[in-house]
Amino acid sequence: MMLTSDLLRVKKSRGAIVPRYLDVDDEVARERAQALVAIFESHQGKARALVDERVEEAIGHGTDFLIWRGLAKLLYDRSEFEVRAQVAPEVVREALFLEAARAGNPHREDARRRILERVGESLGVSPEACEVALYADLEERQVLSAFKTIDAEGLLHRYNLALAQAVLYRALTLKVHLQGQNSGRLRHLFQMLKFHRLMHRTERTGKGYVIEVDGPASVLKGGRRYGLAMAKFLPALLHLKGWTLEAVVDWDNKERTFALGPQDGLQSARRVRGQWLAEEEQWFEERFSEKAPEGWRLERRGQVVDLGDNEVLVTDYVLTGPGGREVLLEIVGTWRASYLRRRLERLAALKSERPVILVVSERLRGDREKLEAGAVGVVFYKGVILVDKVVEAACQALGEGAEVRPG
Repeated sequence: MMLTSDLLRVKKSRGAIVPRYLDVDDEVARERAQALVAIFESHQGKARALVDERVEEAIGHGTDFLIWRGLAKLLYDRSEFEVRAQVAPEVVREALFLEAARAGNPHREDARRRILERVGESLGVSPEACEVALYADLEERQVLSAFKTIDAEGLLHRYNLALAQAVLYRALTLKVHLQGQNSGRLRHLFQMLKFHRLMHRTERTGKGYVIEVDGPASVLKGGRRYGLAMAKFLPALLHLKGWTLEAVVDWDNKERTFALGPQDGLQSARRVRGQWLAEEEQWFEERFSEKAPEGWRLERRGQVVDLGDNEVLVTDYVLTGPGGREVLLEIVGTWRASYLRRRLERLAALKSERPVILVVSERLRGDREKLEAGAVGVVFYKGVILVDKVVEAACQALGEGAEVRPG
């Protein structure tokens, strides 16, 4: 749910992009927003053509039509339209066209009626049902089957968030400053970075952290999809306090800045719920007890590791061996070879009793350069994280040996 480029309302000021947010407390804006919501609420079960007509009437032709088109777009995104017909339209069309070809002159009204009757009889439906099904899959004839309702205030907040996300969609780089964060919310933020496969580097400051996120310009295969991931990441920030965001965006083929913070009043309806697990991580956890040697334990527990020069990484798991010694695991999604080398160089310089292993997706490499084979402290996977490879790497990191069941 994001505004398209033709619906953006921004101004350029001294090399910066400034979104023109709506005043959520404005009574006129709330009334018009509620009028749009009411159209979708009252037209469930009606054809899309009728919904479109009522929306166009509500939008009108004033100078502020971009606002109302943007709000309408967000409401369409909350809607589901479906084909409603007793028989699949393509089946009816094929049967009718074949019967019409046999009839020879189907343009006469009585001939048309007989064709509908014969086809309906062969398909077990009425002639009227055949006629309804004939073009029921056209967009304008699809029916509004479900609408996730929202109040006027919520819609205006959603518009402002969508506007900021549309700007971030064009981000080249992103920098987030954090201060005084709750540890649970901070873990959620790093989980969302991993969920959206965003390459990031975290530095510790005197009062918090600075997170730098690379944009699509540095991820050759990511393109705009990576910009979309950066935009989708934004709601996770809104649950925090003491944060600011600075981005460099590609706007009209020029680099411009974009700044955001709590003072902008953005809100997200998305709730912070527990810990998110990627499918491959869930499978890894489920299989660990079955495949790992006796005495090895895996715990989902984030740890902040200092890499020197105030740089840190946040791991995902703690792996404990039979002797009680621990190895930390970080799951790495999107990456470049230079990014991974930097991580490994920093880790190699650490004098830590708890070594770190990087579990790296081969499918999400961000450049064409491959890391040297046999890199110490790295386990590659292609969709499935192999338990034996992880434990083998952990034993190597601890200077121990272990028998591991394949898998």
